[in-house]
Amino acid sequence: MANKVKAKTHKGLSKVVKKRKGGSYKYQPANKNHKLTHKSNASRRRRHHDSEMASSDLKRVKDILK
Repeated sequence: MANKVKAKTHKGLSKVVKKRKGGSYKYQPANKNHKLTHKSNASRRRRHHDSEMASSDLKRVKDILK
């Protein structure tokens, strides 16, 4: 009897993306760690909070995180 190959969870993505109770996924936006002096105050403030993943990316993310 042949064994089926199971899909593995992508460990790099699982450390970056978290699933919320409602089923949406949150992630931390990029470009907030260094070289902040040339970025505007508004763009730095926008990066304070977690972002919600776009619906166009959800199908791909769900397949990878199985």
